[in-house]
Amino acid sequence: MGKLKTYSLYAFLVFWILILAVFSAQASASVTLRVVAVNPSEDSNQTVPIKVYLPVEIKPEDVIYREDLDIAYDTQQGSYYVFGDYELKPKEVLEKEIELKDIWVIEEAQIAAWREDADEILTAFKNTPYNQKAELLYKSIDRKLKEIEDIQAVSKPNPAQHISDYRYCLTLAVSVKTELASARTLLSEVSPQEKVQLSWKIILFIIGFLGVLSLGFYIIWQKQAGEQKN
Repeated sequence: MGKLKTYSLYAFLVFWILILAVFSAQASASVTLRVVAVNPSEDSNQTVPIKVYLPVEIKPEDVIYREDLDIAYDTQQGSYYVFGDYELKPKEVLEKEIELKDIWVIEEAQIAAWREDADEILTAFKNTPYNQKAELLYKSIDRKLKEIEDIQAVSKPNPAQHISDYRYCLTLAVSVKTELASARTLLSEVSPQEKVQLSWKIILFIIGFLGVLSLGFYIIWQKQAGEQKN
């Protein structure tokens, strides 16, 4: 009995050693996780548990294929996992395949939308006292968007790197959205000021025009008054 427990523990440990999960990227915008378990016993069957945590971004609807593995959520880990128990013959090797949607990509359309927002905001700041600050914000946003594009354009050696790069790009995207929000806030503060300045320009123009018109009328009136005296 003790020997059986030792084999079970050994099988479990071997399983987790072998779960240095073999990830492979697929051309069809999916990622495949291959899990390998083995019964190390030479003379007895063993029940080997499989429990694999999925990346935290994955939801059940993102799992394309998981064979006969069940799926559940771990509240403590904050992620889903697949699991199952399998009875293996002596020295038997079991391989399970899990296919996931490749959700670790920031869409090109979204990047283009952020860049368009940045262009519009920069244009709106033209001829304002904050134009220089707006240009610095624009350069920062453009640099981060280009970095996201460059990272995503490079083929990754494995999906683990792909996911890691995505998470880094996500931090860049959050920074871009924060800077855009800051620029819009600044613009909302600048716009009323610009409208006031424009209103004053119009008022001053009208006052000046009325002054010139009044001066013209005064000269004409003076000329007419002189003629009447003569």
